[in-house]
Amino acid sequence: MPKFIFDELTGTPTILATNRAKRADQTGATGKKSEASKDAKPQVCFFCRGNESLTPEAVYQDADDWNVRVFPNKFPLAESHEIVVHSPDHEKDIPDFDHEQNVKIVRAFLNRTNYYTTQGKEVMVFNNRGGKAGASILHPHSQIVALPGFPGIIEMEKNKALRYMNEKNSCYWCDAVKDGLMETNLVYESKHFALLVPEASRWSYEMILIPKNHRPNFEYMDEVEINDFARIMKAALYAYDVLFGRPDRNFWIHNQRYEPYHWHVGFIAHIKVMGGLELGAGIWVSDKATPSDAAKTLSVHVKECYEKETLSLA
Repeated sequence: MPKFIFDELTGTPTILATNRAKRADQTGATGKKSEASKDAKPQVCFFCRGNESLTPEAVYQDADDWNVRVFPNKFPLAESHEIVVHSPDHEKDIPDFDHEQNVKIVRAFLNRTNYYTTQGKEVMVFNNRGGKAGASILHPHSQIVALPGFPGIIEMEKNKALRYMNEKNSCYWCDAVKDGLMETNLVYESKHFALLVPEASRWSYEMILIPKNHRPNFEYMDEVEINDFARIMKAALYAYDVLFGRPDRNFWIHNQRYEPYHWHVGFIAHIKVMGGLELGAGIWVSDKATPSDAAKTLSVHVKECYEKETLSLA
């Protein structure tokens, strides 16, 4: 079973998971020779409908003739590690789906998040597309990891949120939505969400999606918010595809169970390679565009997709 190891000096967490070296590699993500090109379909796809016997038994699917399917990862990073297959379609992904399919994906995220939070665990939903982003399987999917707690960035965010609340009697993320970022770095604003480019972006064109309603965990969304979230998630990923030609990319959902945390979603497109300064000093270099210019560029395509999706539902 994988285990956490912490650096004695810095506290940096590492998961030792040598079992994952055995997993199939269709993208070159594991460092092995890729078994298939980025756009080719492997002879047998474990995630396609009809091949369910090649994966562990489903823990969630929306129907017997499923559109979204969730099962334990055969090569887990942790005791609770699941795969969320976005659809039976081997080629299409979130920017290509209709609204109904994306809502089904969000409901799968919510179902499994709720399952683990009721056990007292913290949950992270994340998505890797392409070898540079860490995906080893081509079929579009996301992953869910549940732990007693998340060291590293999420722990730092939690502690910062608590200090901010104690000092200012306010929420850091709520203030980010209200304050200057909305004027300079806003990509798109819907009724329930604000999509922004962080001022200290680690990657050019990085985005953060912040719900306007203050809640620590995204499982508390109501039906209207679920539908809005599905639309704006699609629009954010669509913008990357248009601008950068379906790049390798990641998104993740940061949750906590308790106040004063404010759940949010991060998005990055792999349009650069990390260098020695990033890896050796933890100092990020964002060199493609200023945050405000990136926001303006992204805004055009996010608005196009979001408003087209909204009209199709009218």
